[in-house]
Amino acid sequence: MDTIDPGVIGRSSETGSLMPAKKVQQRYDIADRTLDRWLESKTLAFPKPVVINKRRYWRIAELETWERTRAART
Repeated sequence: MDTIDPGVIGRSSETGSLMPAKKVQQRYDIADRTLDRWLESKTLAFPKPVVINKRRYWRIAELETWERTRAART
């Protein structure tokens, strides 16, 4: 049986592992409003969330790809 990180839900191959908004905020040490601004920014190209029951979740693979892209630019 897989051990699931408490901050990560989902294990289907269709969506991949998902991270809730609170964990995304902790990952980047940002406030909720900053996360909203990142989503509104066209130049930042932050991944769009998956909305489940009015809650936002991000695919971990998409966050990691975004991080690598940002690191490559610097």
